[in-house]
Amino acid sequence: MITKKAEYAIIALADLASLQFGRKTTTREIVERRDIPANLVAQLLSTMRDAGWVKSIRGAKGGVYLLKNPEQITMKDVIELIDGPVNITRCLLQSMPCGNKLSCPLRDVWKKAQKEMLTVFEKTTIKDLAEKID
Repeated sequence: MITKKAEYAIIALADLASLQFGRKTTTREIVERRDIPANLVAQLLSTMRDAGWVKSIRGAKGGVYLLKNPEQITMKDVIELIDGPVNITRCLLQSMPCGNKLSCPLRDVWKKAQKEMLTVFEKTTIKDLAEKID
């Protein structure tokens, strides 16, 4: 399941990508523009900084900016960074033993839906989303 935290991370990255590349902004400005809880934005930016996607500079002339090209960050990348592997249902997880795997009428449907969902997430970049931000 995709968490609200992952959604906020995608929105925060799209916000950064909507700015001129390399332009700094503040956590407070992201919070105000996108209505994301301030403590969560700080936490998410820290995780994205550790991944090498953003850079933050402390101080009066500091701020945060996108370090990685937004065309190279997909929705799937962000979701997996925040939530771990993306699965439409726990039935498809290797760690979830199920005695009905071979006879379950839903399994093939879940597999197809999972594949299509991942395709959409892999093809949708942060740049694509940034272009839709007002």
